[in-house]
Amino acid sequence: MKKVLVGLLALVAVGCTPDWARDNNSPFVMRISQIVGTPGTGDSGAILHSDLCCPIVNDEATLTVELFLKNVQLTSTPIEDVLLTRYEVVYTRTDGHNIEGVDVPFRITGPLNQRIHAPTSTGETTGEVVIDVVRHQAKVEAPIANLRGNANPQLVAGPLSGGDIFLTVVAHITVYGETTNGRSLSASGDLQITFADFADQ
Repeated sequence: MKKVLVGLLALVAVGCTPDWARDNNSPFVMRISQIVGTPGTGDSGAILHSDLCCPIVNDEATLTVELFLKNVQLTSTPIEDVLLTRYEVVYTRTDGHNIEGVDVPFRITGPLNQRIHAPTSTGETTGEVVIDVVRHQAKVEAPIANLRGNANPQLVAGPLSGGDIFLTVVAHITVYGETTNGRSLSASGDLQITFADFADQ
């Protein structure tokens, strides 16, 4: 009977534990609190307007990454500082057409080397990291390259192979890190991107 009760209590404890506390084996919660897109040409903002031409340049995003203690009654030490090690960007469309290289750009990954100090019980710690959210080569590959020259608003919109003026995607950005003592964690956020041949309008 005691074993049954212990088992039931364990199940209840797991069921009451929020997802954010089980997503990683570190003592921290990591989140992306802000994403600001910066086009190669143009103004920064919460929505990135990516120009295809000219010149062909990459677009960046500045991520604000925050760390919180899961248990504010605990303390942290410098050995638990977090090093962001890599990032990934996966593009999707809201209409469900998500074939990479056909409907959306190919996903990208890249290295990071950004340190965020371990937080204390008094609050969070914050770091900023800049990533390529659209690489140069994506603008010369389908489907983005298919938009080039289609800047006439009188054109009848058709498939991306000829006629569409804009392509809007959601860039799902994930950053990965680990504490100095080897415990892994990650955080994700989304950025809306609209591609078009803005320079020729």
